[in-house]
Amino acid sequence: MIRSYRKTDLEEMVRIWYEASVTAHSFVPASFWALQKSAMKETYLPLTENFVLEENGKLAGFISLVGERICALFIAPEMQGRGIGTALLEHAKTLRGRLSLKVYRENKRAFSFYKKHGFTATGEEVDEYTGCVQILMEWEGR
Repeated sequence: MIRSYRKTDLEEMVRIWYEASVTAHSFVPASFWALQKSAMKETYLPLTENFVLEENGKLAGFISLVGERICALFIAPEMQGRGIGTALLEHAKTLRGRLSLKVYRENKRAFSFYKKHGFTATGEEVDEYTGCVQILMEWEGR
């Protein structure tokens, strides 16, 4: 079931974000992600429009939007590969006619995921926080 997040979901959302970030971004030190935990909980997530996918009473993943921008799409590592990311992304597509995001170039799995779901690369930039190259991607509904 996909639903709007509740404040009581924040701790679990941060856990999912952290574990999935460390798993997907081996090219960024885990210590970087650990230093971001409180900002995620106290600043970033509360400022976005969040939707969670709950399965059997447990959060499996979430997507965070600001306008037409996907700021986060994270699935608990133990729940990946089961269509949860696709379900959350499709939910976002029903809410918006256009979507954009940034994905690290070295995160080939995520880049392929977004391409498979109709996103196209529109440019690149260096992330000021990690120094890693990010690919800018966009999707437009038809």
